[in-house]
Amino acid sequence: MSSSFLKTPGVRRARNAAGALLLLSLLAGCMYSFVGGGLPSSIRRVYIQPFDNETPYQTLTSDLLREMQERLPGSLGVRLASEQTADAYVRGTIRSAEEQTTNFDPQPDPTGRISRLEARVQISFDAEIYDVRNDQVLWRGNGITAIGNFEPGREDVDDGRRKALEQVVQKLIEGAQSQW
Repeated sequence: MSSSFLKTPGVRRARNAAGALLLLSLLAGCMYSFVGGGLPSSIRRVYIQPFDNETPYQTLTSDLLREMQERLPGSLGVRLASEQTADAYVRGTIRSAEEQTTNFDPQPDPTGRISRLEARVQISFDAEIYDVRNDQVLWRGNGITAIGNFEPGREDVDDGRRKALEQVVQKLIEGAQSQW
């Protein structure tokens, strides 16, 4: 293509218009964001209530609370607050937590024991994000399952539990962001 063709008025206008459209789309893309991280803009502060725990594993409550406090604020674009000053509450119930073998070696070892090759911790929970100011549930999930896989030879059940709790928090984040 000759340089004189690029200098003709029609081509120059088209090129300038394309450049302007590109610039506008880039600016629009830069201005687009998940304001409030998927929550309404009126939600700036959240109180994370320790989840009720219906399992025999009492440390799950504090472990989950710690994980939520570390990850939810940054992921949802909010700050942690006290119950009295919060715009919304995150609350829920841990319904069950169990360890399951998902794969094993069918050949017993010399002592007659069967070796587990893969296992998982499965946590089921209910949760909601409640808008205190407007007295409404912003998001609710019931019977949600989170799974933490681990290899018994290299990892222990605590590793599976930690992975499952990380997935619980991820599912809360995805649930909150899917509503807006």
